[in-house]
Amino acid sequence: MNTFSYFLALITSVGVMTLFSATMGFILKCEFREYILLSKVMAGHSLKQKESFNYILLGWLVHFAIGGFFLVLYACLWHYTILIQNVLGSMLYGIVIGILGILGWTLLFNIAPHTPKINYKAYYMQLIVAHVFFSLGNLLVFSLFN
Repeated sequence: MNTFSYFLALITSVGVMTLFSATMGFILKCEFREYILLSKVMAGHSLKQKESFNYILLGWLVHFAIGGFFLVLYACLWHYTILIQNVLGSMLYGIVIGILGILGWTLLFNIAPHTPKINYKAYYMQLIVAHVFFSLGNLLVFSLFN
């Protein structure tokens, strides 16, 4: 795979994950978009306060950077094993990184001086599925370009 395909995998995987989180947030009337929650934590603002463009951009950058890290792990597993080269294996990878995501968000929400008030249980449950979508987005792109 070349740089373009990795970039496409990153855009696809983070994009479908964020779309799922936004959809679930809309359905449940909660804020679940990761980049928004990151921007709120970094700015120390509540959900009702409007963020500046800089914090929204920073939220996106952090979200893509973390996605890039999980993409590198995915790529290593893809190239050196057969574990995730199918739907089931890729879904299991999504569940594992979803659990890691929950641990990371829990830590962030516990150490940040100001955290947005959300339905944490619902957020964490949808976060697992969002990471499955992330992983399946990678599977799609990796299958097309390998």
